[in-house]
Amino acid sequence: MSTEVAGPTPAPAPLPDGAPPGPGPLLWLPELPSWWRPWGAITLDVLIAMGCAWFDVQFRSTFPEGHVHSLVPQGWETWLTVVAGLLVVLRRRFPLVVAAAVAGGLVLGTGSVLATVVAFYSLARHTARLRTVFIAAPIGLLIVVGVAVLHLRQYIPRHGANFAEMPAITVMAGLIGVVVPVLAGLYPRAPRQPWWWDHRSAMLFDVLLVLLFPLANPIALVSGLNGDTDPSLVPAPVFVALVMVQGVALLWRRRRPDALAAVAVVFIPLVTPSFSILPVSLYALAKYGASRRNLLLGSGAAAVVLIAWTAVITGLEPDAFVPYSVFLVVPSVMVPVLFGMYRGAKRSLMVTLQDRADRLEREQHLLASQARLEERTRIAREMHDVVSHRVSLMVVHAGALEAGAGGTGVAVDTGRLIGDMGRQALNELRQVLGVLRLNDAEQQVPLSPQPTPEDLATLVEESRAAGMQITFDVIGEPPAGDSTVQPTLYRVIQEGLTNAHKHAGKVPARVEVRYQEDAVRVIVENEAPDGPVTSLLPSGGHGLVGLGERVTVLGGTFEAGALENGGFRISATVPLR
Repeated sequence: MSTEVAGPTPAPAPLPDGAPPGPGPLLWLPELPSWWRPWGAITLDVLIAMGCAWFDVQFRSTFPEGHVHSLVPQGWETWLTVVAGLLVVLRRRFPLVVAAAVAGGLVLGTGSVLATVVAFYSLARHTARLRTVFIAAPIGLLIVVGVAVLHLRQYIPRHGANFAEMPAITVMAGLIGVVVPVLAGLYPRAPRQPWWWDHRSAMLFDVLLVLLFPLANPIALVSGLNGDTDPSLVPAPVFVALVMVQGVALLWRRRRPDALAAVAVVFIPLVTPSFSILPVSLYALAKYGASRRNLLLGSGAAAVVLIAWTAVITGLEPDAFVPYSVFLVVPSVMVPVLFGMYRGAKRSLMVTLQDRADRLEREQHLLASQARLEERTRIAREMHDVVSHRVSLMVVHAGALEAGAGGTGVAVDTGRLIGDMGRQALNELRQVLGVLRLNDAEQQVPLSPQPTPEDLATLVEESRAAGMQITFDVIGEPPAGDSTVQPTLYRVIQEGLTNAHKHAGKVPARVEVRYQEDAVRVIVENEAPDGPVTSLLPSGGHGLVGLGERVTVLGGTFEAGALENGGFRISATVPLR
């Protein structure tokens, strides 16, 4: 039989630098950075970068050389456009660098349209500090608007276009290139309830409304934003500043609708009805305002100002004054107010229904909690009443059996009593547990017969057998048809005798049951113990509390307390139904 001795294990082949160890000749691939995982994000970024490069090159090639702004030699614009598009692949890790590179390419003359949108969206979405976004985004907006102006000033004279369309095109370039992508990138990062808005969707809507509020003015849509026929009372720079100020004030339309409506009415002569925020402010006042009086005053003042404006424009000519007044008042005052009142009523109804549903849900939870608490209390009371008395007697008899008092015959009788009491306790405990196991398919569980007046005497005899000296008196006749009070009487006597066993030992006791015309009175009292009690029985203090609850439910009174001679008394009065 040959034995082979293992030699030293040959050293494994060295792995490439940074390669993870692994068994076998596996193909090693370099580990990708954490900001470029998982593979779905990698694929998406590569496709977006390739799409930006292709689209921007096609867009740039539609303009002949020299017809648009460019600072680089001829032919370089295409290559710079491709480079700017491919840089988008780094948008998650270096969003600020990508946005700066794309904006710089625009200044040089690239046609990075789609790359600009993606870069500024990524700037708002993936930049760690929002302060950086709020600084870089306005700078990018100025660059995009400035480049758009340079392109248009060079393109329009060559093609005979109208310079009047230049402001609208510039505004659209800033909105599409910077404003909308930045808002879309900030939306997922906004808190669910930002500032005074109910949710972030409402905040985003109000921000877009600030940027596009002329589109919410029916007069502006009909007149085409042409203010040539509406004379302005202020110079053009002041006019532009007032329009911008009132536009920004729309951010507070949900929180301060009264103040916003007052500003809109005051600004009508200064910014002309075509550029006024009056329809939006009156709609907000009707929907979110708390006072109908303020709504009446605001809409009335707006109508008066618009009619006065019409009188100035038309010179009170009947053929022009009435139609133009209707043209201004109806879409700017009546329609927003009525629609806002409808939306406000619907909103109030939804809030009321939601509050009612929340209140009902809270009440159901409270009722369920109260029901569980009551059921736990009832179960605890039943468990205590069922187990405590029987077990106490068993302990007393077991103590006598341990002492060996009375000889063999007494020991046999005592053992038989202990067994009987244990079986009774188990039967009663099984009935209580049967209630806990009750399901929907079972209507009821088998119940034992209710205690009778004869059972009261049996209860007293059980305590006498344990060595107590008990005087039992029954005064009057028990009612024949009323069995509702018998379980309570049984439990009161049971608890009184159990307490006497626990705290006083084998002292004389008295049990009295007095049947009256409309009530039953039970008294259980014992004398003071002669010395310390030898039987160590635990007591939690819940028995008397449970008795009080039982008696109170039936409309009776319950008293328990010490006597002057050192004894203890329990008394209960239960009305007969």
